[in-house]
Amino acid sequence: MISDFWSGVEIIEASTLEEALVETEKSPSLIIIDVNLPGGNNLKVIEQLKQIQPNAKILVFSSLNENIYAVPYLKSGASGYLTKNAEESEIVTAITTILAGSRYSSRNVKENMFNSILGNDVDNPFTKLSGRELEVAELLTKGVGVLEISNQLNLQMGTVSTYKLRLFQKLKIKSIIELAEKMSIYER
Repeated sequence: MISDFWSGVEIIEASTLEEALVETEKSPSLIIIDVNLPGGNNLKVIEQLKQIQPNAKILVFSSLNENIYAVPYLKSGASGYLTKNAEESEIVTAITTILAGSRYSSRNVKENMFNSILGNDVDNPFTKLSGRELEVAELLTKGVGVLEISNQLNLQMGTVSTYKLRLFQKLKIKSIIELAEKMSIYER
């Protein structure tokens, strides 16, 4: 699809985070990345790409729900965030916007950001979570235990437990089952 709109463009693909990091050294005009690449799967992906190319323009193209995940990825340095079910016209708009030097988010994400700024975001409790708390929440709902989370995120077990406690308090829940139920409600 990209070559249909931008002739002469070179498209480089990577199937793992390691490959993406190597390809980033070639200074591409735009990096379109699924943060769930093998070896990735968290907010650190953006930071790792930015370490190699500080001025990289990065569009996160993900199956993760934008109501929960877009703002943390934008805060971490992504130039834009799109879900994989975005219309072709929106994908073209996002790429054009980012290549022109601006940031891109869907109208829905912009509305959520305005509501958050204005204090009207009481509907979505996930906006109150930090990026790390969101990462821990996601892994917990996938059945990953505290020890494995600490290994995956390179954190102490006590730190992971603290994040878990904080996110349970912020979401007013008492179990991982409640967490999964709440996440499924806001992923619609």
